[in-house]
Amino acid sequence: MTPPRTHMPALSSIQRTNLIVACAASLLLLGFRSGAASLSCLLGAGVVMVNLFLLSVLGRILIASAAGGTGSALGAVALPLKLIVVAGLVYLVLFRSGIDGAGFALGVFTQLAAVLIETARVNLTHPRPSAEQI
Repeated sequence: MTPPRTHMPALSSIQRTNLIVACAASLLLLGFRSGAASLSCLLGAGVVMVNLFLLSVLGRILIASAAGGTGSALGAVALPLKLIVVAGLVYLVLFRSGIDGAGFALGVFTQLAAVLIETARVNLTHPRPSAEQI
């Protein structure tokens, strides 16, 4: 018996949904809090969008180098190094500038919302096979 297929959303659709959710959250913050919180929300969403893009590029490079048998120590260090660089930049932006922390955090969480929305959308448009079809 084969397990039922699960459908995964594409990274481009997650990024698109993240942009839409971030713009909506930014407009809400602009109306209910302040312009600084609104811009901070967009900055937070931008950071996670760039992070996901870099992660996908590094993942493709690592898979290609592993498939070709030319995996190097640099490839093994690239992903943790990216994490440290992004975390350091976020620290600098939050604590050395006038960025609104709550707005930035809301912008970061738009990525989670986008992943959940896209996963639900993909799985609801592709229904699971019945027991007879398996």
